Amino acid sequence: MVSTNTLFILILIFPLFYKIMKSIFYMNRLLVTCLCAFISIGMQAQVNFENLTVDTTSKYWKGNLGIPGLNTFQSGPAQFINQNDTSSFGDYWSGWAYSSENDTTSLSYATNDCAAIAGKGHNNSEKYGVAYLSFTPELNSITFNVDVKVMQMYVTNTTIAYRAMENGNFPAKKFGGTTGNDPDFFRLDIRGWKNGLPSTSANDTVHVYLADFRDSNNANDYIVKDWKLVDLSILNVVDSLSYHLVGSDTGSFGLNTPAYFCVDDMQLMPEGTQDIRTSNQIKIYPNPSQAIFHCQNNLHEKTQLEIINLNGQIMYQSHVDANTSVEIDAHFWSAGMYILKVISGGEVYYEKITRK
Repeated sequence: MVSTNTLFILILIFPLFYKIMKSIFYMNRLLVTCLCAFISIGMQAQVNFENLTVDTTSKYWKGNLGIPGLNTFQSGPAQFINQNDTSSFGDYWSGWAYSSENDTTSLSYATNDCAAIAGKGHNNSEKYGVAYLSFTPELNSITFNVDVKVMQMYVTNTTIAYRAMENGNFPAKKFGGTTGNDPDFFRLDIRGWKNGLPSTSANDTVHVYLADFRDSNNANDYIVKDWKLVDLSILNVVDSLSYHLVGSDTGSFGLNTPAYFCVDDMQLMPEGTQDIRTSNQIKIYPNPSQAIFHCQNNLHEKTQLEIINLNGQIMYQSHVDANTSVEIDAHFWSAGMYILKVISGGEVYYEKITRK
């Protein structure tokens, strides 16, 4: 039988014991999360939003209905912030959402502000991310739980932004104006950051035109309707990306053009990898190619090759002896972008190659 003194001591020390065990639990959970992140990005990681769940009726998530506050969601090692606010007119959001909406016609902000004009995710996938420019800069960002090199991603317009630029939708104007000669544009600027500082790359910002009517030849005017490939490899290693939208159609409160865009299939590489283009020791040519690539190994040791498609599937594996080359037959590959991975002497090199 437990004595009164023993019970008294147990009552005194239990809160402290509980706090210690709780701290250990959360530290272990954090450690496991970080380890999983490193394991998942060991070769290559993809941010494609397919791990996220959407409501079967609304087909999107843009915050918790009726509940104001900040929310986060994650795909791969990338984290996105959403802010949902409430008012007598209903909920409104900014930052990030995700969607499987395929409506390419409706201009309803209540039900279709998370729809991609492409009508689907990249490569016919189900889900994709949607950004809506916030007045809070911290929301206009993507953060990574490990340092990465962002190789590329795909972007497109939302249905509402596309139709507003195509036809006009007050206060947004029809791009080109009544004559078609107005030099309108809608641009996404993406900037790399590490440890709170801009990327060390000479070019720390990538400019992506979602619509461009500035050419003197109107035949060259365009509004992005399909998924557009964006090369982000010049940003070097980052721990976050920030974005901003700028355009020609502005008013007293900023952009008149609906400040949305969609993103999908972001390809990431781990820190410590090198770009083949910066090394004369390994060469891949021709690139792009109709069907045959040659990889020249100018090193004095054997190298390992892998070619990976954008779904993470290994399409080719081989070794190349020192100071020799190998022919890579891509006749039966689908046209598009692939990642060449070369491992040699403890170094890992990557290069994008294109099968035309």
